[in-house]
Amino acid sequence: LTRHGHELSEAEGTYLRRAKKMNPCKLPCFRMSLKAHKSPWKMRPIECCAGTFMNNLSCWLDYWFQKLKHLIPSYIKDSSALIQQLHSLGNLPPNARLGTGDAISMYTNIDTDHAIAVITTWLCHLANQHLLPSNPIKFPTNAVIAAMTLVIKNNIFEFGDLYKLQNSGTAIGTSSACMWAENYFAIHENNTLLPRFQPSLLLFYQRFIDAFYIWLKHNNDNQHHQFCKTMDEFGSLRWEMDPLAT
Repeated sequence: LTRHGHELSEAEGTYLRRAKKMNPCKLPCFRMSLKAHKSPWKMRPIECCAGTFMNNLSCWLDYWFQKLKHLIPSYIKDSSALIQQLHSLGNLPPNARLGTGDAISMYTNIDTDHAIAVITTWLCHLANQHLLPSNPIKFPTNAVIAAMTLVIKNNIFEFGDLYKLQNSGTAIGTSSACMWAENYFAIHENNTLLPRFQPSLLLFYQRFIDAFYIWLKHNNDNQHHQFCKTMDEFGSLRWEMDPLAT
């Protein structure tokens, strides 16, 4: 607030100062939730961040991350939006192939330092090109970068009588986690995946956070292999591709 308060509106400043006053010391609590639909079943680490100042800051960060959705060509809101887009494709080539895939533990496998670096570079580039939202309030680039670093790098939580600091991966349970991950991989899509493969291979490509859906123009095993290989060439995040279907 001291360094970047001039970038905030009066309402934003009031919100953050009030949150800091109300929740100065409360920390998130660590717990595990069961992913019963997995085979074999898995446990998922999660934190209850509600009522903490860091999550209030994360909510503010998520608000501004949401303003960048129009800059992500692969973004889909939900399954209904995906179905609508698939219907709009019309008749497909006879040799088109459907592909789906998932990130392997996306949130925990995003390299924190790499993500902060590439998102910072992306935001600065957008600011220099005057592509960030400016109406009704100018996008607070420096404040967003500072808040992102603070939220992701300082995830301190309680576990029993212990206090822990998360060293890597997306801050567990924080409100901006989804759009942080969405924006992170969108940079790889915009800079590499779509320019390289959309002209010759991809008839359709959309992603909902850690799951992607593609229609390939043809069944070219070499290009498909190169596409899967390129998906994995971004930080430490890796993807699993399901067998192609007709």
